[in-house]
Amino acid sequence: MTPRLFVALCFGFVFTTTSCNVLKDSPKYGFSEGYYQSRIFHKKKKKVYVVPQDDSVKVYTAKSLQKQFVDTTSSLKIAFPPNQKPLQFEDYFFRKATFDIDVLTIPFKYRPAVARFPRQLNATFNGALYAGFRSDLYRLSYSQTPLRLFKRRITHFGYSFGAIGGIGTSRIDEYVTNNNISIQYDGTVAFAGLNLLVGVETISIGLAVGADHLLDPNRKYWVNQGKPWFGVSFGLNLN
Repeated sequence: MTPRLFVALCFGFVFTTTSCNVLKDSPKYGFSEGYYQSRIFHKKKKKVYVVPQDDSVKVYTAKSLQKQFVDTTSSLKIAFPPNQKPLQFEDYFFRKATFDIDVLTIPFKYRPAVARFPRQLNATFNGALYAGFRSDLYRLSYSQTPLRLFKRRITHFGYSFGAIGGIGTSRIDEYVTNNNISIQYDGTVAFAGLNLLVGVETISIGLAVGADHLLDPNRKYWVNQGKPWFGVSFGLNLN
């Protein structure tokens, strides 16, 4: 087993075994207590504080929480039982904006044609940290089963945009260095770029663009040094 393959397998094992628990427990992916933006009290989006309960959702205006004593009369209680749709129920939408920190893996990099080389699709190890701004939208609704029963449903969709930075590997040989070296090895590269992530429920996938920089003296010969690439990214939420 080559060192590159060993590192890739280790990273994949850690990502797979930890992501399920982290994503499941992370409040980022669940409709949890906190501040949101909603039109529930006004035509325009306003800041509200939401407290989900077993069969209902309590919503407070942000203004009512600024007083010395919380004005509970200004709150709204939405009946949201799990197996019965209230007669006056309408779909409700809540949006949350946060600063996002993720661990990313980029399994594929597409490199445009450069020098004498055609377009390439590289599948090598790449791990990165991501930081950006995220927006999450939650929809409270009901779906009807074939038995004509209504089941409550909370649909989640999120997206974020920010910067990435990390390390990876790339094949280095005489061909990609214009015959300036006579050896073949897996070089370590550092990269930086931008990333757009889209999350549906507990899955985050995105598109990244960046540039690699070889971290050894042969970088002056490498044809891909500082050249742009495009990749597919998968995220693991940390906050």
